[in-house]
Amino acid sequence: MTQAEIIDLATREPVHDRAGADEGTVLSVVPLPGAEAALIIVGHVVPLSQASQVRDARQAPPAPPVDAAEADGVVVDRSARTVRVDGDDIELTYREFELLDFLCSAPGRVYTRRQIMAAVWDKYGDESARTVDVHILRLRRKLGRHAGKIVTVRNVGYRFVRSAPAVVAGGGADSPV
Repeated sequence: MTQAEIIDLATREPVHDRAGADEGTVLSVVPLPGAEAALIIVGHVVPLSQASQVRDARQAPPAPPVDAAEADGVVVDRSARTVRVDGDDIELTYREFELLDFLCSAPGRVYTRRQIMAAVWDKYGDESARTVDVHILRLRRKLGRHAGKIVTVRNVGYRFVRSAPAVVAGGGADSPV
């Protein structure tokens, strides 16, 4: 590639000046909506021999993605859309999987029924909030001995915990039922 073949993407014109090639050339500036920042794309002119080394490195097989949430016997594999409990796959409906995945996305965080409805069902009113309770009940049944990982926060909603809390007789704010 010669210097004359390099094109400034912002102006769509060839770049003929070699000065500053070592520092890189700004190819584009992309403003980020909702932020006081911009993405600046910089290109570097390198000898062709180095370019092939970079290309070869980029073609190496990528590391497997870490796309699974694991919590003491419960594994939610997002890419395979499977859930394993104590090493055994359990069958979940689409919504049950989405609900468990949403709760597992931030262990310990409390989600209101309204937040869960918006994220999992794409509904934004309170009229269907009991749907969440029914799905939580079904999900707990399928999780078996790990049902306590989905904790009810009385008058608020639900949270997922990595290790199930001890259930005290008489229940309490963190009672799993």
